[in-house]
Amino acid sequence: MNERVAIVTGGTGALGRFIVNKFADEGITVYVPARTIEEFNKIFDSSAEKESEYFRLRKIYCFQCDATDENSVNEFVDNVVAQENDKLDFLINTVGGISPSSKAADLSTEILDQMINLNFKSAFFFTREALRSMRKNNYGRIISLGAIAGLEPSPGRFAYSFSKAGVINLIDTISEEFKDMDIRCNTIIPGIIDTPANREWGSPEEIKKWVKPEQIAEIIYNFVSDEFSEIRSSHIKVYGSY
Repeated sequence: MNERVAIVTGGTGALGRFIVNKFADEGITVYVPARTIEEFNKIFDSSAEKESEYFRLRKIYCFQCDATDENSVNEFVDNVVAQENDKLDFLINTVGGISPSSKAADLSTEILDQMINLNFKSAFFFTREALRSMRKNNYGRIISLGAIAGLEPSPGRFAYSFSKAGVINLIDTISEEFKDMDIRCNTIIPGIIDTPANREWGSPEEIKKWVKPEQIAEIIYNFVSDEFSEIRSSHIKVYGSY
């Protein structure tokens, strides 16, 4: 993995940071889009550890980027492939969010647009741009975060459900379109993830049933490894005891 290059969108998030750290610990060069460099440094600055005997240099880099802006994403990916001599091996799409519950009949266009932009368009923009490099090199692994709501009706969550269903369909479609190349695309379908935000409303008994972000990071790492090189179009359900 020492020669592999990855982009992890949402890399400063509660799940994304575990994926970034796992990849970097395995020797992968990781690029993280962040709205500000300060946000990135707050999560990944390891300068204070350099005096420790356990310090290990990891290759984690950042460019500013708005994942919902097409031009910003294009510039980000261009910067990455320029730095890495047109090499990009892995794309992990974790950018996303959920809106307040609302029946479809009461759903505002604004909220619908927000969910489509945040969940679907962010994944679409990064995937489309990453494929430019992957197609040239005849190699790539793309993994996106879906949702249970993207697989089945979710009352009160139409905007979220619709946007995540789009992500799942996007990844499956690209998997079919590039099945003759060594480009493999899969979707992780998590249950409730044990994050600080979710712990604010979950009871101790509920939290015990949730999947840990480090477990998802481990699964994603396995799916970009050579061991799983023939798996594509899969919906990997990581539900824990949910």
